[in-house]
Amino acid sequence: MAAITFLLQSSSNPANIYVRLSIDRKNVFKRKTGYVINPNNWSTETSLPKQNEVENKLLRIDLKKLSTEIETRLNAATSSGEEITGDWLQQQIDSIQGKVKTTDYDRLVNCIQGYVDYLPKKKLPKGKRGATIGTIKKYKVLINKIEQFEKFRGKKILVKDVGKSFMDELENYWLDTDRLSLNTTGRHLVHIKTICLWAAKFHDIQTNPKLNQIQGYSAEAAKVFLSFDELEQIENTKFDREALENAKDWLIIGCYTGQRVSDLLKLTPDNVTVRNGLELIELTQIKTGKRVAIPLHPKVKAILEKRDGNFPYYISDVKFNVHIKDICKLAGIDEPTKGEVLTDLDEENEAIKQEDHRWRKVSGTYPKHELIS
Repeated sequence: MAAITFLLQSSSNPANIYVRLSIDRKNVFKRKTGYVINPNNWSTETSLPKQNEVENKLLRIDLKKLSTEIETRLNAATSSGEEITGDWLQQQIDSIQGKVKTTDYDRLVNCIQGYVDYLPKKKLPKGKRGATIGTIKKYKVLINKIEQFEKFRGKKILVKDVGKSFMDELENYWLDTDRLSLNTTGRHLVHIKTICLWAAKFHDIQTNPKLNQIQGYSAEAAKVFLSFDELEQIENTKFDREALENAKDWLIIGCYTGQRVSDLLKLTPDNVTVRNGLELIELTQIKTGKRVAIPLHPKVKAILEKRDGNFPYYISDVKFNVHIKDICKLAGIDEPTKGEVLTDLDEENEAIKQEDHRWRKVSGTYPKHELIS
């Protein structure tokens, strides 16, 4: 059973009063309480101030209140699985005495949510503000990932826990248990470090002394592309479904403009213009915010002419990815190719509802049409 006592470690006047927290034989922690006393007024029998003066009586009451509060917090921390250390004891003393203002941001998931709320207002270079929808989405996913790890670990994670040893544990969980890719895991680690540094800078949240030892990483992903011969093979394939013909035209336009799907599928005739006799596609990219002008390629122009000056009709990027895999399969794009395919890790577990399944990219060699996206 844990025991809380007070002691002096000096005979000089005044002497600091220490609190001693004993969890078991191997876990004994001592920290200064912030109180001092003349050693002559200290009782070695009671480990408290003598009751010979009013000042000492009041000090005795303060120390007993401190002991009671530490015990209350210890019980709560133990029941939630929080690690008890000397730093934990110091943090409780500082908090009880009003030296540290505790906030919801002390917990990592709350801190990530705070960062998500901050991102739309974040100041960027050149006087700009905000973050892209994609960036915000990545941090929202991270909240879910940390909550899952808390359940796996059986306790809440504080910002001050985020040090080298903790991140090694988290990295192993993501790679071995959650089966995340190296790129996703490395990106998550960098994002957590970014959030902790933000919390320390803007909210004075206590961070781990070894936070700066954390490093992210990335692994080179397999590059899958279509050759000009394969593009011609796709162009010359006729499809019975209008949806596939529509997606085929979007695919060809995408290959000859080089635009991200978020920009590609939003193109309209308003994006086509003529400058100095040169036909161009002009747009402002969603991800970068940059204004770009792309010469109108003959392949793209032929599609627009076929459609009376219009681009193919709009479809979602999800449907587009599904359709182009079907298009490439029907066009015979099936050369064995190294890459990653989205796989349901729980498909054999019928007890898990579809929405709870874990979908992960699994590396291997597949027919090329399965890798096109």
